[in-house]
Amino acid sequence: MRHTFPLLLFFSACTAPVIATDPPIVVSLGEIETDATGRCFALTTGPTQTNIVEELTEVVPADVAPDGTVRNPAIFRTITRPQTVTTGPGTRFETVCPPVYTDGFVSSLQRALLIRRAYAGPITGQYDEATSLAVQVFQRGSGIDSPLLAADTARQLGILEVPRNQ
Repeated sequence: MRHTFPLLLFFSACTAPVIATDPPIVVSLGEIETDATGRCFALTTGPTQTNIVEELTEVVPADVAPDGTVRNPAIFRTITRPQTVTTGPGTRFETVCPPVYTDGFVSSLQRALLIRRAYAGPITGQYDEATSLAVQVFQRGSGIDSPLLAADTARQLGILEVPRNQ
């Protein structure tokens, strides 16, 4: 039996004054699957490819006389820009389940990342954008490109128990 639910974490600024937003600020971190044993899984961001796209854009429209003759033709310019596209699915990995994300757990995560110079924000206990970005950057070295905290990363940081081999 698999359950899928989106992980939405609410956060607020912990500096004075606190300004309430309506609706509250939400960090959506994607979907997490739970298997029959209660373990949670997510997908990394899929591989991407950046292509250079050329577009022909009209810069100045044509000047047309009332009788339909063109006095001055339109002026066009070729504009090039990068376009990044996803080329495949992400990799499935075990992640920390949402009930674990308590204020104390997230504070420990922030301190562990701070000690490793991967996080420079305040210790708030809130899994906010700065924390999720720090997690994503920290995990990239181990091949997990996701703002969701991988269970292996949490164990490496010393904030999640290591299961015993039975």
